[in-house]
Amino acid sequence: MNSIDRPPQIQAETLAERAYRLLEDEIVRLRLAPGTSITEQELAARLSIGRTPVREAIQRLVGDRLLVVFPRKGVLIAEMNPFDVLLALDVRASLERLMVGAATERASPQQRDAMQRCIAAMTLSAKAGEVDVYMRQDKEFDRLIAQAAANPFAERAVAPLQSMSRRAWFYFRRSNDLRSAAGRHETIMSAIVAGNAAAAMAASDVLIAHIRSGLTQSLHLRGDPPRL
Repeated sequence: MNSIDRPPQIQAETLAERAYRLLEDEIVRLRLAPGTSITEQELAARLSIGRTPVREAIQRLVGDRLLVVFPRKGVLIAEMNPFDVLLALDVRASLERLMVGAATERASPQQRDAMQRCIAAMTLSAKAGEVDVYMRQDKEFDRLIAQAAANPFAERAVAPLQSMSRRAWFYFRRSNDLRSAAGRHETIMSAIVAGNAAAAMAASDVLIAHIRSGLTQSLHLRGDPPRL
């Protein structure tokens, strides 16, 4: 079936998903800065996508706490609230334990190979200080785990929490953290490849603790310690 033969609703869903992916990336990478006010029409022009799929994407991003909509006024890129990120990490920790455990049990040989390739690329980009490449691999590793875990409910629940963490990472400019973070991802991957679910879940906890520690440290450096 070609694009002409496809029912209109399928095309709209595809465009809405693309609009969501592009907007999420723009927000997470701070190309759309926190606190920026923008209209739906401006977002549609920015993405070269029609307003209907962009409107659907906006609704999803509001649910992800990345956008705020003011009726008849426009859209606001959500301010960065590091305390929300710290709270989200508590939920993310439980979900990711579930997912890496399931991935360890269910990952195919091909999926394990893909994880190894992803971590190798992540490690190389960390050593080279290539931030954009590293963050693409970081997101890809999350995707591979979700794919192997084969739990769409957990995947949908954890994805916005991961986006919040990545956004905080860009916001606090933690480029000096690449190598240590890559090493913790590698430990998770090694446990999954070895089929050791307990070790994979423990390594996931270590990664989340590392993210929490880095965020807390950044807050202290800014003179705004967390009140949690």
